[in-house]
Amino acid sequence: MVVPGNSLSVNVIGSAREDLAFALKTFKRKVKSAGILETVKNNKEFIKPTVKRRKEMQHAKFMQYVKDLHNK
Repeated sequence: MVVPGNSLSVNVIGSAREDLAFALKTFKRKVKSAGILETVKNNKEFIKPTVKRRKEMQHAKFMQYVKDLHNK
């Protein structure tokens, strides 16, 4: 079932002959490829934009440090 206007929806169409295990496997694959669970987990709590930028900057500095270590 697709809810109009909902970007976090996945539609699994199957016939009556398909078993539930196959439909569930298809559903899980579609949810994973759409990134729905990651979006829901990230939206559990609000993170201020400044905190996001600080974390990204710290990660970039660390990655640069690691690259510099390997290039020596």
